[in-house]
This record gives sequence, C-alpha cells and structure tokens, in this order.
Amino acid sequence: LGEILDWYVAQGTDGILVLVTTGESSTMSHEEDAAVVEHTIRVVDGRVPVMVGSGSNCTATQIEKSRLYQSMGADALLLISPYYNKANAEGMYRHLDIPCILYNVPGRTGCSIPVSVVERLARHPNIAGIKEASGDMSYAMKIARCVGPDFALYSGNDDITVPILSIGGSG
Repeated sequence: LGEILDWYVAQGTDGILVLVTTGESSTMSHEEDAAVVEHTIRVVDGRVPVMVGSGSNCTATQIEKSRLYQSMGADALLLISPYYNKANAEGMYRHLDIPCILYNVPGRTGCSIPVSVVERLARHPNIAGIKEASGDMSYAMKIARCVGPDFALYSGNDDITVPILSIGGSG
C-alpha cells in the first residue's frame, strides 16, 4: 500500500481515496479499516489530501467511523447512502466538521440520493461534492443544474467521465 501511495503522489495525483465500497473495504474488519486509514495518512504525510470512505448501512456505525477517521487526520469523507436499508431522504441529511463528498451508487445501495436531497446538502458548508456512479446522465445533468460552482461533481464510472466533464463536472 505504501508503494502504491508513493507512486500516485509522485505521478501528480490530486488526492488519495481509500476504503471505497466497491473495493475490498466491504469485506474488512473495522480494525483493518482503521489500519489502512492510519497507514495511508502516515505515508501520504500531507503531500495531497486523503479522503476516506466511511460508509455503512448502520447510521451509528457510519457516524462512529466518520468521527474516527476525522480524528485520525482524514481531510475529507466519502459518504455513501446507506446500502440495503434504502434510507429515506431525511435520513440522508447528516454531516461532520470536515469536507464530505456524497456517493451516489444506487446499483450497490438499492436507492439513489434524490436530487432534492443533493440540492439541500449542496448548501451545507461541509458538503463539497458528489461522486456520481449511477451511470444516469439525466440524473447527473439535474445535479449539475441545481448546485453551485463550489460543489464538485465527480464521475464514479469511467465510461461517463467525459460526459460528466462536458456538463461542468470536476473529474
């Protein structure tokens, strides 16, 4: 992991994201998650921002993990909508003290973050953007229209990165 982190930083990456739900993190223990975060933050050593996925289908666990990663020095959090439980719109409106990126991946969670919720969250000073991985360009265009210029729209799917960029996306 250390070698991979050093390589990415040396290549000029803008930041590091660890514990994404479509990677190994969904099969790791909480202790393993914390060890990855600690190691990543130590190796990166402030050279680029470190964002950590703190998702869970349990709200209390997501809050606990988010606070832990924040205290460990994470620069931002990636917050997935609670998977399996299909949270309602009001249940998705929560935050912490560091920048947070929403993660819309309904193919994995069973529900999409409603555009109205993204629009509401985009006004919160700690919500900095969204990783949009539904593959639905209509949804992405609605998001692009309802958020301000300081709200980042990232493609979560390689095949729609260029279309996301064409509607004002950030990467």
